[in-house]
Amino acid sequence: MTMKKIIRRGWLTLLGVILAVNAGVAAAYPTGRVSIVVPFSAGGSTDIVARILADRLAAELGQPVIVEKKAGASGNIAGDYVARSQPDGHTLFMGTSTSIANISLFRKLPFDILKDFTPVSQIVHTPLVMIAHPGLPVSSIQDVIDYAKANPGKLNYGSGGAGTSQHLAGVLFAHLAGVDMTHVPYKGAAPAVTDLVGGNIQLMFAPLIDALQFIKAGKVKALGLTTTKPAPQVPDVAPIATVLPGFEVATWNAIFVPAATPENVVRTLSGAIVKAVAHPDMRRSIEQQGSEPVGSTLEQFKAFLGKEVELWRKLVEMSGARAD
Repeated sequence: MTMKKIIRRGWLTLLGVILAVNAGVAAAYPTGRVSIVVPFSAGGSTDIVARILADRLAAELGQPVIVEKKAGASGNIAGDYVARSQPDGHTLFMGTSTSIANISLFRKLPFDILKDFTPVSQIVHTPLVMIAHPGLPVSSIQDVIDYAKANPGKLNYGSGGAGTSQHLAGVLFAHLAGVDMTHVPYKGAAPAVTDLVGGNIQLMFAPLIDALQFIKAGKVKALGLTTTKPAPQVPDVAPIATVLPGFEVATWNAIFVPAATPENVVRTLSGAIVKAVAHPDMRRSIEQQGSEPVGSTLEQFKAFLGKEVELWRKLVEMSGARAD
């Protein structure tokens, strides 16, 4: 046997060993703690959904699942962190509709959500609800429009940050209603809702999951839903589209992993998430918080994501908003 053949056989043997080791690691997934990285502040809808998921996912995977928060830059800090993490399925990104809106909103991003990540499963679908401070003299969507027209630029609304569904819902509302409102961004929906309750802002298009407890306590006024489908948690709140035809905005949460994550790890994780979301306890917890459980397969989520890219591109273009 020639030296060339010996070297070639040696490399093939080594390659086989590496592939076998990698396959063994993937088959054993997970081998330790799994982290869900949340891009917004504690107490917000994304954080709540992540914590509900973590409890059930830990049972499905047989390993601890924790929630980490890396808020800021409309979710891009957390996204960049996970994109650069080890692609082994142990560091997960809790993406949102904002992650897709950011593609059109930012001129430069440190990562590409469509190329640097693999979509795993959509967890929930969440309607937004327009809420107002009790001191604002409005009691309906039409009242808000009339007030904004009588006080151009003086009506302010909060959001979880530039480019979030809450921000773009406000921009779309102003566009369709022909009014001028002032946007006040926060590092997450939770602090924005807190400031609205405190009277520091007047209005917000909040995820129902963030606003529900305050609506029930009478600390805010619920004026309209951003989806055309009614929400059973607030049956008396009508869709904004009944006054502004064509108005529809919703948010969602989903799990992504770095693009180089082995396919069998991705499928194991996806299957575990589908089972977790289907569990009656988790479904009940999600619904009680004001969201709709989804738990999509890999194929279902990829198809959904393709439609969302186009939807949020149109919303950003319509709004004329830019984050940089």
